[in-house]
Amino acid sequence: MRVLLPGILLCVSLALGAQLLTSVPGLHVLGPLTLALVLGIALRALAGPLPWSDAGSRLCARPVLRLGVFLLGARLDFLLVARVGARVLLLDVLLICAGLFGIARLARAFSVPAKLATLLAVGTSICGASAVVAAGSVTRADEEEVTLAVALCGVLGTAGVLFYVLAGPHLPLSVTQLAVLSGSTLHEVAQVIAAAFSWGDASGDLGTLVKLVRVVLLAPAILVLGFVTEGGGVRYSLKHPPVPWFVIGFLALGIAGSLGALPGTSRAVLSACSVFLMTCAMAAMGLHTQVAMLRRAGVRVLYAGLAAFACMAALSFALIRLLRIA
Repeated sequence: MRVLLPGILLCVSLALGAQLLTSVPGLHVLGPLTLALVLGIALRALAGPLPWSDAGSRLCARPVLRLGVFLLGARLDFLLVARVGARVLLLDVLLICAGLFGIARLARAFSVPAKLATLLAVGTSICGASAVVAAGSVTRADEEEVTLAVALCGVLGTAGVLFYVLAGPHLPLSVTQLAVLSGSTLHEVAQVIAAAFSWGDASGDLGTLVKLVRVVLLAPAILVLGFVTEGGGVRYSLKHPPVPWFVIGFLALGIAGSLGALPGTSRAVLSACSVFLMTCAMAAMGLHTQVAMLRRAGVRVLYAGLAAFACMAALSFALIRLLRIA
């Protein structure tokens, strides 16, 4: 414990700092995960390597991260799928399917490495940093790749909020359609709230609901990703289940919560714990991220992310018109 404690306390402190920063106007749209990552990277850039914290921060970057993904299942509510309209549900499903396959191919066209391309596809098409973290654990992506994908989702999502708020009134869409557009394309829940509520409470509620349905659809996406990562072969053993155990727990918690097996207070506590644990993990990844690595990634990753978001927005716009979502 004497070896682990310093690094754990450092990651917890950075996570608490990130949560405090979410109350600062303009920063809340980034979310605590992205802010913790930025704080970790900034501390590493200013102070250099911190060997005394390595053991504890490594623990936060892997086992604690997986525990956070497991508890993330408490946020799922599969009943939301029944509440949203059939056409909006179809819109979300089509966008996610197109995003998972299309964005990965698009990123590869920009010479982005395969696993990073997958993380960008999951984060852009589903729910930003949380989806990247979950997908990174399933695909066994490097910490550097998860770091890049999380940072990119935070930056591009924030830019998307500004674009929708400023350009929204000039687009040939109703307020309801603008809410669906923001809910179906922005990366983080906080970003959707920031954009959709700028057009009124009703549009804010609708945009949030559309976004939460995307969050629910993270469960089947991660399940499929787990099978694909295993190479398509199912291993029937306790040591090698078809998907990692923490993903199975993630799905089980979601099902239990949707069926009412988890009281509302328990779900809220578990959800808060999941966010905090993943925030600690993001701080740990930031501590092990070198600014030189970000430079080596080059602008091609940024271009790939921009192109991916633009394609998602254009496809959502077309589907809203095609499905006649008023």
